[in-house]
Amino acid sequence: MAIQVNYLDNGFGSEMVASDIVTGEEIIKALKEIYNEQHLNKLKYRIIDRTNCTEYRVYPEEIEKIAEMDDKASIINPNLMIAVISTTSLQHGMTSMWQSYLKNNVFITKNFPDRISADKWIKSYIETNK
Repeated sequence: MAIQVNYLDNGFGSEMVASDIVTGEEIIKALKEIYNEQHLNKLKYRIIDRTNCTEYRVYPEEIEKIAEMDDKASIINPNLMIAVISTTSLQHGMTSMWQSYLKNNVFITKNFPDRISADKWIKSYIETNK
């Protein structure tokens, strides 16, 4: 599997680390794990790290499905923030498409060129909003 799900900060954060070839099906499967009742209520942030992703095979209808999953999760946990690390123009464009599909649009989302910037943003936001 090209996506590894890890939980950070005692379950307050999660990361989806993508490597090699990533498909929409794998993303949807990972989200089902992250958005289960055990994890979703506790989460404060998510990181989607595509730094080591060599190919991104995600179709528009899958991005729409992912946005639907995020919309449903936002009803339960509207304060979740999502940092997306996009290292290619394709990844950046797919992130913009995903953001445009979000109907509830209550999650705080931001696209970053690297993990260091994403981590700083999350840390700063959490410290400011304690």
